[in-house]
Amino acid sequence: MSVFFIPALISLLLKLYILIINFKLDKISIVFLSLIIIFALHNGIELFGYLSVFNNGDAGSFFRPYYVITLYLLSYLLLYGLTVSGYINRVITTSLLSLTTLLAGLVLFSDQIIIGYESIGYSVTAIEGKYYPVLSAFVLVNLSLTFGVLFYKYKNADSLLQSQRCLHSIYALTPIIFAFTLTVICKSLGIKFNAAVIVPIATTLFLIILLSNESRHKLSDIRKFLPLSLERQTSKNFMSILDHYITHGNEQDKFKTVQSRIEKEIIIYSLKKCDYNISKTTQLMGLRGRSTLYSMMKRLDINAKSLKAETNSNTSK
Repeated sequence: MSVFFIPALISLLLKLYILIINFKLDKISIVFLSLIIIFALHNGIELFGYLSVFNNGDAGSFFRPYYVITLYLLSYLLLYGLTVSGYINRVITTSLLSLTTLLAGLVLFSDQIIIGYESIGYSVTAIEGKYYPVLSAFVLVNLSLTFGVLFYKYKNADSLLQSQRCLHSIYALTPIIFAFTLTVICKSLGIKFNAAVIVPIATTLFLIILLSNESRHKLSDIRKFLPLSLERQTSKNFMSILDHYITHGNEQDKFKTVQSRIEKEIIIYSLKKCDYNISKTTQLMGLRGRSTLYSMMKRLDINAKSLKAETNSNTSK
């Protein structure tokens, strides 16, 4: 079995895992969820295609649907970029998806864009129709617009948080831009190339980069479900405090005790999020100034240097 099967399989399993996690969320971005589903479908069709080629079957049953899903993948990438940038609205969404559906219909039911396919050894590639350049233009325009709106909002953000969200989204988008641009260039030069080799890797990298910065994106609360994440540990700590409050009802001053523990947990969480930078922690917590935070830390017996040393020690183990 070809080694090209392996990245597609691993990518699909990772996306299914991310999808399962997302269904558990209390708050979720519908666009982000749709994007994961489309990525998973894209990988699924790739795997089906490889299996068909390996078993000398007819690849036509997956080839056109693969391009259809690719069109929607690009459209939802743009919708994601618009959502993060704050430019999304119903008119834009309806217009974009209508155009995508029109192109998908031409791909699926006519030979105007794709005539058929031909074998390139490890897989198959498209035989271009009369209007195949329209498909290439759709790819480049969608990617350019997605990058463009994110970069524009990054430079003109209304807040530091929005600027960070856009910047990390640009980082995440880079592998996908590279994969699709390479595919378009190869096709335009007449080089027989199948995007199924690198697209699953690119889309998986996109999701991994997003998840690694999800706490800054604030699009969902997915990090509290990720193993070993700070959010998950903090959630456990809060549940432990609440459980103590519920089960020890006869303790004197129990409310003040729990209140102090929660306050301390929030400060420690914020310090860790900001890598123990007092100025950034003050800004994250919305406090008036550094002196306010120092006063709270002294009252709750929090030593930032000791915490940082402990964190570094645990990380190095």
